[in-house]
Amino acid sequence: MSHIKNREMIVETLREELVGPSLRGKPRNFAGNVHFNSSEEAYQPYQQENGEEVVQRDPPIVRYGVGVLYPIGEAFEGEPEQEADAEATQEEPAIRLVDDTFKKELEKAKEHAEREGEPDDDDLELPTYNTLKPSSMGVSFLAELPTDAVLTVTVLGGQYRPKEVTVMDREPYVWWLRKPISFEVGFNVEQLKVNSKVAKVFDAEPLKLSVEVFIRPHQSHHLVTVTLINRTKGATSGRAGNEMCLFQSELRATVTTPKSNAHILPYPSSPQTAFDEEEESLALLYRKRQTFAVGHGCAADWEVSSGQARAILIRSASLPAYETPSITPDIERENGIRLEVPMALLAGLVEKQDGFGALEEVIDRYERWINERTQEAATPELFPYHKAAVHHLADCRSAAKRMRDGLDYLKRTPVAKKAFQLANHAVLIQQVQSKRTLREARFDRSNNRYKFLPPYALPEILNPENPNVGRWRAFQIAFLLMSLQSSVEGSHPDRKRVELIWFPTGGGKTEAYLGLVAFAMFMRRLENPKDTGVHTLMRYTLRLLTAQQFQRASALTSAMEHLRQMRASELGETPFSIGIWLGGATTPNHRKAADHALKELERLGRGENPFILSRCPWCAAPMGIYEGSLPKSIPRALKILGYKRAEGTVRFHCPDRQCEFHSGLPVYVIDEDIYEVKPSLVIGTVDKFAVLAWKPEARTLFGINRLGKRETSPPGLIIQDELHLISGPLGSMVGLYEALIEELCTDRRSETATAPKIICSTATIRSFRHQIKALYNREDVTLFPPPGLEEGDSFFARHARDKRTGELLPGRRYVGVFAPGLRSIETAQERAFAALLQAPMPFSPEERDPWWTLMLFFGSLRELGTSLSLFQSRVPDYLKAIRQRWGLDYYEMRRLRRPEELTGRLRNDEVPKALAKLEIACNADNMWSPESKPVSSPPVDVCLTSSIIEVGVDVDRLSLMAVVRQPKTTSQYIQVTGRIGRKWWERPGLVVTLYNPKNARDISHFEHFRSYHEKLYAQVEPTSVTPFSPSVSDRALHGVMAAYAMQMGNEAIQESPQPYPYELVGQLQTILMPRVRSVDPREANYFEEVFNRRAREWQTRERTKWYTNNQSEDIPLMVRAGEFVSSERERLSWKTPTSMRNVDAECQAHITMHYLADNESEDSHA
Repeated sequence: MSHIKNREMIVETLREELVGPSLRGKPRNFAGNVHFNSSEEAYQPYQQENGEEVVQRDPPIVRYGVGVLYPIGEAFEGEPEQEADAEATQEEPAIRLVDDTFKKELEKAKEHAEREGEPDDDDLELPTYNTLKPSSMGVSFLAELPTDAVLTVTVLGGQYRPKEVTVMDREPYVWWLRKPISFEVGFNVEQLKVNSKVAKVFDAEPLKLSVEVFIRPHQSHHLVTVTLINRTKGATSGRAGNEMCLFQSELRATVTTPKSNAHILPYPSSPQTAFDEEEESLALLYRKRQTFAVGHGCAADWEVSSGQARAILIRSASLPAYETPSITPDIERENGIRLEVPMALLAGLVEKQDGFGALEEVIDRYERWINERTQEAATPELFPYHKAAVHHLADCRSAAKRMRDGLDYLKRTPVAKKAFQLANHAVLIQQVQSKRTLREARFDRSNNRYKFLPPYALPEILNPENPNVGRWRAFQIAFLLMSLQSSVEGSHPDRKRVELIWFPTGGGKTEAYLGLVAFAMFMRRLENPKDTGVHTLMRYTLRLLTAQQFQRASALTSAMEHLRQMRASELGETPFSIGIWLGGATTPNHRKAADHALKELERLGRGENPFILSRCPWCAAPMGIYEGSLPKSIPRALKILGYKRAEGTVRFHCPDRQCEFHSGLPVYVIDEDIYEVKPSLVIGTVDKFAVLAWKPEARTLFGINRLGKRETSPPGLIIQDELHLISGPLGSMVGLYEALIEELCTDRRSETATAPKIICSTATIRSFRHQIKALYNREDVTLFPPPGLEEGDSFFARHARDKRTGELLPGRRYVGVFAPGLRSIETAQERAFAALLQAPMPFSPEERDPWWTLMLFFGSLRELGTSLSLFQSRVPDYLKAIRQRWGLDYYEMRRLRRPEELTGRLRNDEVPKALAKLEIACNADNMWSPESKPVSSPPVDVCLTSSIIEVGVDVDRLSLMAVVRQPKTTSQYIQVTGRIGRKWWERPGLVVTLYNPKNARDISHFEHFRSYHEKLYAQVEPTSVTPFSPSVSDRALHGVMAAYAMQMGNEAIQESPQPYPYELVGQLQTILMPRVRSVDPREANYFEEVFNRRAREWQTRERTKWYTNNQSEDIPLMVRAGEFVSSERERLSWKTPTSMRNVDAECQAHITMHYLADNESEDSHA
């Protein structure tokens, strides 16, 4: 059975548990007296002879909580009581569904969550909404209502009748027999127009169901609201209450005339006086994604007429589902062969071929596509969107021209062609090497040495084992061609143009900009082999992503160094190298700290590994702690692979003697080493740049010597990944410091200053021009690939379709769970999680794999901690209830053996281990069975995650996720859910979002479920970046001032802030004020006021120390923001950031007797 069919079965299992009906068991006649001669006979699941459901255990009002309409005005009064039945008397054997390891890991995670949990969010709660049980549901839509039109409303649902059954000689038990409800009512349009509200009642004793229709004019049409209300009188407590509820409720509406059944129009959006350029663009791209209805107390769904922008049917949805189309970067020629460009050709590794013909083909096909879209834009259908269409196609033509200019540049510039060939060669090697599986280290006791399996071998780059490596996707090579010349020529017109790669998760953005990095670094060396130092700054926001990309970039750097060693006469004697520049909590900032960390690893043979590198980036030999056993006579230091003390620091080398990097790897993680070596590529988080105010030695990264003079070229390329995360308070701080960083990266040694080239990438973006202007003060920005005329086709990125039929291929399916009848979102979680965990059990071990690991995302650690307790008892208990209802044998039940946590509290070295566990696939050997032995490495059952997984978690086997509550932003929702279903062509993803029925925002998202998911990328909220706002100026401007003096000043200034550096402070003000006036002129006056105030404080306070420890009597110019200091330092020193993020101040408590003095004072005045 295919994974796609299995996915549908999982959704149906979820529906069965939350909505019903559950049709399991063998048919039985329930007419007359029903008697069972044994508990075993009664214990089995049954259906009625007509195929309808029999609820045997809990009454329906307890069993189901989704799609239920209760009697009107009925209030919740605690949880409904469960009734005893024949199954409850069945003796239940002790079943262990949760093993001890699972329990221990849950307890550990729960402790961390409770300790580190965030405070409650400030989302609007609706207490009144939750006091009354839902008694109505409805849909609203816009329709044209000609005089001969008929509005037809169909109601579907289920009613449960009690049935007493007897088991042996015991008292009767109550079971419940489902009776389907289906009726249709028609409304005359003329009557509706006269009365505006019409109701029709349907009796199904004791149920009274009312279908009520409201209409109101809207321009030349009418807005129609159709509601279904349970107007039954009576309380739902006790047995009778079950009969008063409508279960599995569904509402359908059509508007028909004798000539047509398509009279439902797109739902009107909120009136808007004017659209900006971006809104016009979105209207064009999503013009075929119309909303036809909104839900009230339910979600709305619809069926669209073929070839018309009209709907023929509106329906309510209690468990809505929508499948977002898959995006593919693959472009196929007419003969079905992919349009790809082999790197070996471009690297010059194939005789008499330079690969330029393949590049010509990419450009030619893109230009042909643009011409076809230009013709399409002239059609009447696109006339309302003409302005946006013209703008989009102009951007496309500009991109095509820049690609052709880039190709021409390679053809006419020999040195550029050489750099391009080397870059392709290096990326080809990197891709082949990165696909190698981690080699195995074994200690050979015969000679007391390690051996590595498989044996070392040079990369086979012309005939790689993996056929998917060594080929550029069309968008990747197109981006390279566009950006080549401006990345290496400081005077190029596009040098200050920011390139923004916008592509969905998993499309290959990283490979695209790594290719550009390699080209630019080779180009600098070819032009001047002695021009060494840092060439590229690559910045991220999250340490998980930073560490992961460091592994990938290290492989590229090793490949580049391999090529340099072969061409030292051309590329110079200085190695290509890479450094990771992070905070001290992640990597050692000092050599002493590194030496101490290595000693601890040697002493303990376990624990935190701050050295990041866990495998040789060249040959995949393992590095770090050896997991095997060693003879007692062997020194403990030999248990550490690949790290060694040398020249007063800790160096990396490949532990395999056969590897060409056995003597040393060009990789650095210690800050002091990075400042000394000045690696070609430096990767870090944006936070790290706050240390520029504290570390004068960081100037070496920008080519500046101790005298404040530039001795090498500064970084010429800045890569900012995941741009959407550079927003809010973090983005504003980054924007302020960015003015400093750009100046440090600007080469002013010639008459014309050369600014760095900036490349950004993201998978989700809105208002990118405003964001880039605020961050980088650059007007020109190119979004690549530029959009075409619809969201499903930009030439370089298209909706994936079946070659034969043209139908959309499977995408990621989203399912919404809104369960007001279950009272709490925790109960909804318990039932949904149990259903999702049990659902794959009927599949074969290989078929289970995509659905075995349930990824759970929580917006806060507080919510994660609440849900952890569910897995300790409530979820296992519900799994047992499922077993009883379904009539399963014990070996058919889901056992929980391995939980995993992936949150920000994990240590850096724990994250790769957690990801490795997630890679373990299901197979016949690691599945539980009554005969099986304990498995040391079973696949993960449940992985509890937080925002850390937004980026950098790329595990192809994962296809199942539950999201607890709507995430704070659409961007986060897209990024998080993009972690599953990455191999959509084989195992498409399933996302179940659980909405909180007490939360207004969650309710709104549920009621607009299809509309929201149909235009998911269009729903991304604009980012806010205000780098020169008063709060940012007050908090950090003095840090930028100190950093500029610290980095640009001479040795005397580095030692002391006195004498006051008039010239440097004046230079900085000259640099900053034009930027402020350009980015946010409204803040210019206040910004200048703060600058001048800080300058006066610096000058008049005459501090002789930049900073001191708390024991010193000297009052320094700066103290660390958030650090506890004396009141005097608090008043007289600058609280200066050491991070770009908000830091709460520390506090110290001490016992005081002041209150006694206060009391005495009060007494004396009494």
